Amino acid sequence: MTAAVVALCVLLGGAAPVDALQRRQASAGRQAGPSNPDYVWTREWKIPVVTTGSPLPARSGVGRRIVYSISHQQVWLVDNKPVDRVVRNYGVSGRRNLPKPGTYRVFSKSRHTTSGSLRMEYMVRFARGSRLAIGFHSIPVTRSGRPIQSEAELGSFRSSGCVRQSLADAAALWDFAPIGTVVVVTP
Repeated sequence: MTAAVVALCVLLGGAAPVDALQRRQASAGRQAGPSNPDYVWTREWKIPVVTTGSPLPARSGVGRRIVYSISHQQVWLVDNKPVDRVVRNYGVSGRRNLPKPGTYRVFSKSRHTTSGSLRMEYMVRFARGSRLAIGFHSIPVTRSGRPIQSEAELGSFRSSGCVRQSLADAAALWDFAPIGTVVVVTP
């Protein structure tokens, strides 16, 4: 799988806003900025541009949104400035046939969350299951810090409800999706 890197730099009329992603990148020694093609800048936010080259599913909406394909176990972050275009695309692990295909909105976010003895980061909830909310989050880890699946296993059905992502992709989706962001789920 080859990564296609596409960047759009929007000139800002002043200093760029500082957000959680920029602080994480700076602490890792990587500077985000107009000269770095690995980032998309807008007036409100910026995220790293990472795509697998997988085409956006047909009939997956228009405008700024998150697209989740259950059958392909892929997520696309789609920006609409200046036109609709994929700014990030990656493999995930969800559950077959859950949630039902349709259009949802992000209704809740938690930086850290737990489920039994498992811990997850960057929880972004967008649908309601029969017992719990369904959301995007990092691969869960045990109390000892061991991930319950590897990043190499992303792209296959491994979850009992939510949509698992790598930590980097979970952080990017977290930064991309304020409350109210549209989520389109395709079969």
